[in-house]
Amino acid sequence: MKMRVGHVALVFGIAGAVSVGCGSDDDSATTPKGGAAGVAGASGKTGTAGRGGSGGKGGSSGGSGDKGGSSGNAATGNEAGVAGEGASAGMDQGGAAGVAGALETAGSGPSDGGSAGAVSETHVYTAEQVAHGKVLVGSVALCGGCHTAAATGSPVLGGNASFAGGTVPAPNLTDDATGIGEWTDAQVINAFRNGIDDEGRHLNPVMPYWLFHNMSDADALSVVAYLRSLPHAVAEIGATNPEVAPVTPLAPSSLPNTSLASTNSDYAAAQRGKYLVSGVAQCVKCHSPAAAGQPPVAGFFTGVSVAAPPKIFASNITPDVTTGIGGWTAADVAKALKVGTNKDGVTLCGAMPSATKGYGTMSDEDALAIGVYLTTIPAVSNPTAAPSLEPACPAP
Repeated sequence: MKMRVGHVALVFGIAGAVSVGCGSDDDSATTPKGGAAGVAGASGKTGTAGRGGSGGKGGSSGGSGDKGGSSGNAATGNEAGVAGEGASAGMDQGGAAGVAGALETAGSGPSDGGSAGAVSETHVYTAEQVAHGKVLVGSVALCGGCHTAAATGSPVLGGNASFAGGTVPAPNLTDDATGIGEWTDAQVINAFRNGIDDEGRHLNPVMPYWLFHNMSDADALSVVAYLRSLPHAVAEIGATNPEVAPVTPLAPSSLPNTSLASTNSDYAAAQRGKYLVSGVAQCVKCHSPAAAGQPPVAGFFTGVSVAAPPKIFASNITPDVTTGIGGWTAADVAKALKVGTNKDGVTLCGAMPSATKGYGTMSDEDALAIGVYLTTIPAVSNPTAAPSLEPACPAP
């Protein structure tokens, strides 16, 4: 019998730790839950890997929005599919990965071939997947900002009944039966990438599935691997969260592109940075004007003034010289992420998680990639959100 945990709003990320408005590839992998085609194959339209195929060992995914990579051995479930190099640039949605087929249709869950049951779930992942997932969950997506009730000393990612003032309690993400223990990998990924729970209900977009929708298959499976590794927390939280209308996922193509030429030595880093801010980290969510809980549609990275919802200060992080981060280097941005101070040494506070609060343990490479991207997009002026206006942090 399915747990009513499926009715919770699976709120990944920092989406509202302070306010509701913000918030490896391995071709030697042990077959994940259900095999490389695994859950995907069970639910794809052809019964193998779904649309685009589930790439097997070395299967490629392309790097420019391709739905799926070429099919390798994954159709038989013998080898774990991995994303090709295109996935590292982050713009492919399907790619050659173990769960691509089951997730081929955003918002619909399993496709025509049948439901993706737990019959072949093995709970076996590589150490590399677990380690990579830990970094993604703890240092990039910052899931604990919502799903860990730190003030009460609750277990890591064991749920937070007080999230969003208790209006959208953040559920238990551990592998306990009161959390995701009875969900398949494909169901968990479908929830945080497409906003659909295990019973087909639409989740509250305060959990930015519309952003995580762009997460690569390899990264998504690593997130699940880490969540499965956590100590179980017995806490059924958020079962009464109401279903809400779905929102359209953020299209990476709508975000500004780097001005660097593809021949520039930093171009790959800029592309990696764009993937991170539009598919894993939440820079575009917090630093772009939008209605609470809704994806931004314009003004990307131009900032949100302290007087505007969600009542926090998110500075203009486009490279405008007078009102943005013009004059900052990629290293300055990386320092802001990892140390928690801006170029002038002012401590960043409010909903900007850094240092010990989250981004401090992001890899140097990823922090620098975000810096390369943000310092090479078009500059936009927004005097109300200039970094110089960053308010002093309140006394602890």
